Amino acid sequence: MQGITAFLGLTLAFTGLGCTSTKSADTREDAPVAQEACFNVRDVLSFDALHDKFVYVSCRRGRHYLLTMENICLGLRNSLAIAVSNDFNRVCSQDGATITYRGLGRTARCIILQVEAVDDRAAAQELVERRTKAQDSDTSE
Repeated sequence: MQGITAFLGLTLAFTGLGCTSTKSADTREDAPVAQEACFNVRDVLSFDALHDKFVYVSCRRGRHYLLTMENICLGLRNSLAIAVSNDFNRVCSQDGATITYRGLGRTARCIILQVEAVDDRAAAQELVERRTKAQDSDTSE
């Protein structure tokens, strides 16, 4: 029985269902704090697309998250409605969860690559600005 329990624990850890990572997203001292996290879809109060690759999520109990999409999602920034879908109620980094949104006159889906807990919307916005500036400077070189 202990062998089955250990195997199940290892399987959950490797598939990301445990979602216990506390890896910091940005190591600079002046950067907002962001830690990998998970959230329950039922706790979501609102969404706000901050960029075509980043979505801020506000949840119950004063919890806030920044979602990073796997790729650029055309029209996400100006979308009218966003929904999160997953086979489970819990959404974690790289677990196959997606967002569905209406952008550029069509319904589109994007895969959620990373889920990070943030202090508030302002912290999420600052992280997005830092990350998009870093990407812009990388592509201009």
